[in-house]
Amino acid sequence: MAQQEWFMVKHAVTGRGLANSKTDSLSYRFQQEGTGFIFTVTGLDEQIVEQIMKLRQELNVFRFVQRKDRPLLKHWYYADGERVVYDRESHTLSIYAKSEIRYVPEDYFAD
Repeated sequence: MAQQEWFMVKHAVTGRGLANSKTDSLSYRFQQEGTGFIFTVTGLDEQIVEQIMKLRQELNVFRFVQRKDRPLLKHWYYADGERVVYDRESHTLSIYAKSEIRYVPEDYFAD
């Protein structure tokens, strides 16, 4: 395994998972834009899109990066609800995140 990457969208208040590229049939693109980050997601079920849009002011996005012989690196993003947009014509969800926290989860597990 050279590198594996996946992402999740969760409701920040309840922790409920809304989308997961590891288990759902969706694709995403990640890019940095200035001081923020954009996730472009396609392949989401319309019901999931409705839930995400309803909760857009309370979303966290996570990106996980697993590299060979290294611990899992977790990126935690806070979505800007005003910039969560769904384009019905192209079936594309765009999530803009304004901040990022990077950490290695195993650094926080007690022995």
